[in-house]
Order: sequence, then C-alpha cells, then structure tokens
Amino acid sequence: MTQQDAADGPSRPEKVLWPAVGLTKRDLWDYVDACATRLLTTVGDRPLSLKRFPDGIDAEGFFQKDLPDWAPDHVRRCRVWSPTSEREIAYAVADDVADLRWLANIAVVEFHALSWRTDKPQRPDGVVLDLDPGDDGVSAVTAAWWVRETLDALGLPALVKTSGKRGLHVHVPVERRYSPGVLRGFALAIGRATAAAHPRELTVEMRKARRHGRLLVDWSRNGEQQTAVSAWSPRATPQATVATPLAWDEVDADLDPAALTISSVPQRGDPWAHPPAGARIERACHALADQGFEPKDRSPRSSAPVER
Repeated sequence: MTQQDAADGPSRPEKVLWPAVGLTKRDLWDYVDACATRLLTTVGDRPLSLKRFPDGIDAEGFFQKDLPDWAPDHVRRCRVWSPTSEREIAYAVADDVADLRWLANIAVVEFHALSWRTDKPQRPDGVVLDLDPGDDGVSAVTAAWWVRETLDALGLPALVKTSGKRGLHVHVPVERRYSPGVLRGFALAIGRATAAAHPRELTVEMRKARRHGRLLVDWSRNGEQQTAVSAWSPRATPQATVATPLAWDEVDADLDPAALTISSVPQRGDPWAHPPAGARIERACHALADQGFEPKDRSPRSSAPVER
C-alpha cells in the first residue's frame, strides 16, 4: 500500500481484531487517525518495537523490531546497534498520520517505544516506573501515590498513565543529557526509597521468588534496549483498552482501566497536553544517596538480591 493509497482506508477493513467486542481493523485505523496528534507526541521520532496481530488478538501476535524491506519509503528507519543480537536493528519511526495509518493497516495493535528520540540517540527524555499489581496485595493506585510522594520529596514532577491493563506507569520527564544506564540506576533508587517506606507492600526485586506477594516497582524498563508501551497506544486486551494518560485526580479507587478503550478515549481530554519540563536529576541523586539509596545501574537479570 503506497502513501497515497493509505489515505483511502485499510485493506480488509472488516477484519476483526478484537473479537470479544467486535472491533475491526477499520476501528483501529479510525482510532489512530482520530488520536494521531496525541499519539505522535509519544511515539513520533522514536524507534518503535511494533506488536502485530494480523489474525486478531485471540491468535498469537508477535513483536516486529526490524521494519520489513517491503515497507513504503515514507516510513523512516532508525538503525540501532543491538549488543545482544550483535547486529543493527532497523526500527520503524512514525513521523506523521500516514505512517500511523500504514502501521494500523499491517495490524500493529501496540506501539512500544525506546526512551529516546532519533535526534539525540541514547539520551532519554524520561524515566518510567511500571506498577503491576498481583491478584492480592496493594493496588496500583495506592502504589502510584506512594511513588509520587517519593518524587514530590525529591522535587520531581511526575505524569501517570494506565498501562492499558491493570497497572499504572509513573513517568518522570528529565533533561536529555543522561544515558539509559544512569537513568535505570536512578529509577531503581526511586523504587528502593519508595519500597523502603512500604516494605510489606512493595518491592524492587525482579525475581518473583523474592517478591512474596508484594507489588513490583519495576525500574528495568529504562535500560538501553528496553521499551515501554507508549501513551495512547491500543492494547491487545479483550476490551481494546488504551494506555491512557491520566490527571492525578483520576488516580483513585474509582479508576477503571478497562473502560478506557479505542472507542471511548478519543472523546477524552489530554492531561499530558502541557507536560512539565525535563528535570535535572543531580540534586535528587544526592538526596537519594543521603538516604542510603545511591543510584547505581544494575542489570535486571542479576541474581544478587537488591534488598538487603
């Protein structure tokens, strides 16, 4: 499908992608079209890992990192060296609504972005803490407010969004001057400080055997090759939910992430329309170190316990 064709609508628009609610590729197309301006603020100019579901979300999907050779010329590539794969990966970059439409047409349901923009590689513009609750224990809502208390004490403004599932993501905008390793260590220190204040409810341990039913404050998504689901991205859930930016006053016991779908979200306002400027983190790093939580990068695959 060429860029000109893309304006005419998707191929096989009647293809059902979300069977439980009867939503189709046409509905996905209409969503990315209606929310293009918002979606491009979070996926635009970033290398994208694309989760595709050509046969609908009830069939097995797959992540596509390399943009295929048959992609149209208007979809830009960003080549990034992968130390783990020992090769370059040609990530897709979405610059405009035509790119989003083409991606929707190949059944890209989820957009997962690297943390930096292509004009300044390996210099992320934010830190993300992923709060994913279990069946028991503290809620993501409560955990998000506890993380915000830590950030408020450090003088750092924060944004919050649903993950599109049960969890919440807390985002901290930062100046684009720090490496992913520095920011992963910073995120871990924030998580440790928050978990230390609520040790029965929260943990930063990546290994499930060490969590003991506590909610994980996941700091690992800030690494060099890590991605997080982008704000405004649809999700492969039965309800066709969206990873939705929230105002902090929406983060309460009445929050229902399942109600935030590709059908309802386009009618919402944009709580992230005027985000805070990126912060310098040096003062916060010193404050965390003074509390015993010195920011140090760490591999999430490390076998050594974090909490001692």
